[in-house]
Amino acid sequence: MAIRNGKPVQFTPKGLCDAFDSSQAFPGACQLLTNLVFDQANPELVVSRPGVGAASTTFSSFTTPTFVSVLIVIGVVAYGMVSSGRNAGKDEPFAYNILTNTFISISGVTSANTPTSPATSGAWTPPTMAVVSTKILVTHPGFSGTGSNFFGVIDITNPAAPAWSSSNLATNALPGVPTAVANYNNRAHYAVGNVDYFSDVLVPTTRTNASQSITVGDTTPITAFSGLPIQTTSAGVIGALVIFKSSQIWQVTGDPTTSNLALNYITLTTGCIAPRSIVQGPFGIFFAGQDAPYILNFLGTLVPLSSRPGTDFPADLQVPFQNTTEPSRISAAFSGNIYRVCVPTLVQGQAQTNDYWYDIRRKRWTGPHSFPYDCAAQYGNQFVISGAASGAALFVSSTIPNSNSTFNDAGTNLTGHLRSSTFPKTNHMAVVQVVESTIELSSSGLSTTYNITAYDDQNNTLGSTFVQTPPVGSLWGSFLWGAESWASSFSIPHVYSIPWTSALVFQKMAIDVMVTSAEGVQIGTFYARYADTGYTNQG
Repeated sequence: MAIRNGKPVQFTPKGLCDAFDSSQAFPGACQLLTNLVFDQANPELVVSRPGVGAASTTFSSFTTPTFVSVLIVIGVVAYGMVSSGRNAGKDEPFAYNILTNTFISISGVTSANTPTSPATSGAWTPPTMAVVSTKILVTHPGFSGTGSNFFGVIDITNPAAPAWSSSNLATNALPGVPTAVANYNNRAHYAVGNVDYFSDVLVPTTRTNASQSITVGDTTPITAFSGLPIQTTSAGVIGALVIFKSSQIWQVTGDPTTSNLALNYITLTTGCIAPRSIVQGPFGIFFAGQDAPYILNFLGTLVPLSSRPGTDFPADLQVPFQNTTEPSRISAAFSGNIYRVCVPTLVQGQAQTNDYWYDIRRKRWTGPHSFPYDCAAQYGNQFVISGAASGAALFVSSTIPNSNSTFNDAGTNLTGHLRSSTFPKTNHMAVVQVVESTIELSSSGLSTTYNITAYDDQNNTLGSTFVQTPPVGSLWGSFLWGAESWASSFSIPHVYSIPWTSALVFQKMAIDVMVTSAEGVQIGTFYARYADTGYTNQG
């Protein structure tokens, strides 16, 4: 029987946020959207995140490989550095064709010209890579800074036969081992301390003039480089090199050949100490600041990465970035419509390494997802990722589930976990009770069990139950002919009643849903009908 004077309340999952309570955040705020992502066609649904599946390669042809310290994808080939036993204690370069699942041999590798392998944990200066002309340039903290051991070069003049060497700039050498490299105006820009040294055009290993350098701000070192198109009122869109320091951001425009080389600051109060969080996207540069994630847009405006890009509206997700335990280990990339960033952090006092995804179409976050990584690179509309926790391995990660998706990470089956922020604040100053509630769920093929729990604002369990969707046939190829009916992977959510065993009594509640990830899993709107109990608080 329905309760008298009932009032409906709705919860539709809309994104992840820091807030315990949704009333001052946004409708549909969630504390957890683990291994769940937004359905691209239906804004009221979240679906299972595709897993990374088995590794594309585990470097089995290498001698005791242990850790991929940096990678970049050019076309269908992933280039990078991996620690191995070929030269004990050293990284060696690799070239891996993702389509054919084969390695391309790189010549010229010796113990004398390769960098010392970095530690897999703790603070570090992460290696970087950039392409200028037919050279892939590699900065690495393991180079000794003596002789020619300042940075690495993979020559891909013949992509079928790449060659490795270590180098310093010819004519006017770098004074120290560079910490970052980037391509701007077809010149290689190297960071050494607070100075940006740049090469000749299309000759990234030569600096003809000693004047080919820019001292950037104060004596604090450069953190990273990133390119950015800048919209101007007089010259239209122009290219710029953005230079990050720990608490400053600078911009280089122009070039010596056109006599308009210029250095200007963007901000002297906000910077970045997480070099690998800096990623180019369709609306600007994403990066992790010390207090929140930010985006630097094409107008040169710096704003929090929020649900209202282009404004100073606060970011929905800030605490994981504020509480990061090792900012230099943050890693990120952009592909399709997703900026993903893996953050070692403390959440509610627990040490975690969490993968968060920001969807630029929904302008909301999902996560924390359960596969950690140290390196990430765009590969078409997918990612290539690698992490120390998985050893020397490359994984191809998709963001949109399809009929070919797997729902495991390196053999570990995924579990989708949604937990809302608490709701509702009724303005009635009364404890409420719920007897009736419904939720939209779906599955395809076999029956799926959704475990549902209601919590109060102190995480005490109010009630726990489950909803089991009925089987809707079997997928083609998964049964003996004549033994089953078959169904496609297409599914439409259905509204199910939630069979609570007793009334839920609370001031505020959070709804929690857990399900084994699979194709066809969808979670939509939760409804409850509540009534005031007539008293203010229990106990």
